[in-house]
Formats: sequence, structure tokens, C-alpha cells
Amino acid sequence: MENDVAMTFWEHLEELRRRIIICLISLGVFSFIGLLFTGPIRYILEFPLNSPIANMIGNAIESGAGEDGSILGFIALTLKAGSSNVEAELVFTGPLQNIMSYLILGITTGVIISIPVILYQVWMFIIPALKRSERRLALPLFFTILFFFILGAVFAHLIVVPVVLHFAADLFPEIRNLWDFKTYIGFVTALVLGFGVAFELPIVMAFLARIGITDSRGFRGKQRHALLGIAVLSAILTPADPASMLLMAIPLFILYQLGIFFAFLVEKET
Repeated sequence: MENDVAMTFWEHLEELRRRIIICLISLGVFSFIGLLFTGPIRYILEFPLNSPIANMIGNAIESGAGEDGSILGFIALTLKAGSSNVEAELVFTGPLQNIMSYLILGITTGVIISIPVILYQVWMFIIPALKRSERRLALPLFFTILFFFILGAVFAHLIVVPVVLHFAADLFPEIRNLWDFKTYIGFVTALVLGFGVAFELPIVMAFLARIGITDSRGFRGKQRHALLGIAVLSAILTPADPASMLLMAIPLFILYQLGIFFAFLVEKET
């Protein structure tokens, strides 16, 4: 096979340069597309300000778990409370804010849409270093990484962001909420990307098990420490109110359990 031929240092360098150029072209093209479609993209970004999805999910949880004092009941009430219109208005604080927000909107769109392309280029650069038996798992693993990232990003945008915005808007009800549009874009983007990365937890755990740093029994024995770490991480990455912390901590702990299962599967293959 061609991939089995050893590459020289300069060939690796040339391959890296080619992959970087492809990534930069992808960023440029998708950023330009983002600038052309700022209207629909702005609607997507402003969707959490008036999202009925949280209410639908809250009703579904409530119908299955009831309205008791359990954690699921609390989450259902939180989602329903955070599904109404957020009492806030997005504004520009100066003439240059319009231009900067327009550029940031396009560039942010380019970065987000280019993430699959960038991941693929990184993956294709790494593949030649893998053993032949490992290469057959490369494509399924790539799509698994991409799936969990998209899952985390969608979960944040449709569920977490509306609840966090609603909580922030109601902190001082007597004061009118005039939020800077550029700051709003940065906040939503950071939360969406943060959840996308956080949802890669099972993949990271499987990788650690694969290279022998730990195994599924080690992960299982450290669940209490993991729960504490997840709670601290949730407090740092969210406004630290109970609702948004739980909306991040519970999925991450579920993903930790899934990571234990992935680590077990990887061990079975070794």
C-alpha cells in the first residue's frame, strides 16, 4: 500500500503545509458564504431568545418522570421556565459595532462550518502514522468524533443557551436588558463550541484506555472524582446557577458512563 511507504521529514512538512492550506481555504470560503447569508445566520443565533423546544422537552420529561421533587422534575420545570421569550433586546453600541458584528458573524460561521473539514485534514495527516490494523477504524472514529461534537453543539444551542439567557435576563427584572450584539455572538458561540468539545469525553476516555494509561476499571473506580470534576467544570463554564450547571453536569456524567463502555470495548480489541 502507498500509505505503508515511509515518508521523509520534508515530505511530512509538505503534507502538513498542504493540509493547512486546505483548512485556510475552507475557512475563507465558508466565511465569505457566511457574510453573504448574515440574515438567516442571525436568525439561527437569535433562536435561543425565543425557543419553544425547551418547553417541549420539559413537558416530555414531566410526563414520564412526574412533577415530584426529583432531579428530572427539577430539570423539567427549569426547561419550561426557560422556554418563554427572553426579555432582552440586542443592540449596537456604536457605528463601528455594526461593521465588526457583520465581520464576526461571517468569520464565526466560517469557523463553525469548517470544523468538520479541519478535523478531517488533521485526521488524514495522522493516519499514515497508524498501523495497518488501526487504519480500518480511522473513518468510523472520525465520524464518531464529528457526531459527538455536533450533538454537544446542538444540545447547547437548543437547550442550554435558552435557559442560561432566561436566567441572566431575570436576575434584575427592574432593569431593561440591552445586550451588545457582538458580545451576544461571542457568548453563544463560546457556549456552543464548549459543549461540542465537552461531548468528546467518551472518545478521550477510549483513547486513554487504548494507549494503556488507564482502563475501564480505573474509570469506574474514579467515578466520585469524575463527578466532582464535572461539577467544578460545570460551575466554571456556566453562570453557576443550579439550572445551567445541571444541564451541563448531567449530560457529561452520562457521557462519562458511555466513555467507560467505550474503554471496555477498546480493551476487548487489544
